[in-house]
Amino acid sequence: MKKIIFILFLLIFIFFNLGKWIDVTTKAIESDIVICLGGGTIDRVKKSVKLIEEGYVLTDKLLLIGESWYNQPYLKKNYPDISVEIDETSKNTKEEVLFIKKYMKKHNYKSALIITDSPHSRRVKLLLSILLKDDNSRKYYIISSDVKWWNRQYYYLNERARKFVFYESIKILYHCIYDSKLFK
Repeated sequence: MKKIIFILFLLIFIFFNLGKWIDVTTKAIESDIVICLGGGTIDRVKKSVKLIEEGYVLTDKLLLIGESWYNQPYLKKNYPDISVEIDETSKNTKEEVLFIKKYMKKHNYKSALIITDSPHSRRVKLLLSILLKDDNSRKYYIISSDVKWWNRQYYYLNERARKFVFYESIKILYHCIYDSKLFK
């Protein structure tokens, strides 16, 4: 009976603290480039532009990855002076991270601000550590897109946030099993 109570208490504790664990975003720091990951809404692009306007990006260059390319008309209309490069080939976060690795190396960039939604940040950080472990010369800062529906402390009060955390948790487990050396 004590084990059941302990396990129940542990599960409740994990549930109420999962938002704080899954959100590993940091504050922006001056970097060579801003990279907007795909799969999100216009919030990621708006945050990327804001960081460029605030002077965090040394090159005034924005790299759109994955499905974020569909925001290009918005950028051309509202921010014609921002240099935009696009990768339409990446179909998931793992492919995006691998593309970032090649792109950074090709252009000799040493630092990047990677914009994504906060509950996606733990998986991005995990994939960066697994797939780029051989590249210690570059720094990656994962920055929140500042979506209005996210609250790391009370994520469970918002249906969208709850679902996002649930699916991200499953994907994190998948990457731990299949992409890391932990289980090989």
